[in-house]
Amino acid sequence: MKFWPLIVLVVACVMAPAAFASTITWDFATAPNASLGSTTHTYTEGGIGIIATGSSDLYYKVGGGDETGLGLVGESDHEIDADQSIVLNLGGLFSKDVTGLTLTLGSIQSGESGKVCDFAHCMYFNSSEDFTAVSIMSLYSEMKAGDNGQLTVTAGSGDVLIDQLQAKTCTVPEPSSLLLMGSGVLAMAGVVRRKLRL
Repeated sequence: MKFWPLIVLVVACVMAPAAFASTITWDFATAPNASLGSTTHTYTEGGIGIIATGSSDLYYKVGGGDETGLGLVGESDHEIDADQSIVLNLGGLFSKDVTGLTLTLGSIQSGESGKVCDFAHCMYFNSSEDFTAVSIMSLYSEMKAGDNGQLTVTAGSGDVLIDQLQAKTCTVPEPSSLLLMGSGVLAMAGVVRRKLRL
């Protein structure tokens, strides 16, 4: 008895949900070690724009290791100090089904911290979370519920860089796509049933 149709059916059922999930990553890279010449810049990945607005001109620093990321013109190290900030407008994500959102901050040395706030609450990143993706899904959920996409990144103490923002999204398939996939699965089930009878 051949079981290949059954195996194909199982694989198709397991793989189908994964086909609708995707990961979008913004690494904020522009010309290395250079000012963007503006306080505002739009970073677009996967058709979604994230607008960054700095308290001074934006600067993309490449210093190696955790010293890489989006910072500001004004200080000699081009990083975000406690009296400076970069606001990321995440409103472009609101139309997507975001299932996970992480932020990576760099250049957080021992005794320093990064501070990330929505319109009501803040999260702190410590040196053990330096250059590590940390979930900010709780802030994002609050932002979406309040229809306010502004995420403010600053230093709690010391200085930081914004290295990366990553969103996991789940695309809800169109009804016609679901119908087509469902028809295929039913047809495969019929083939398997017929083969098993023989």
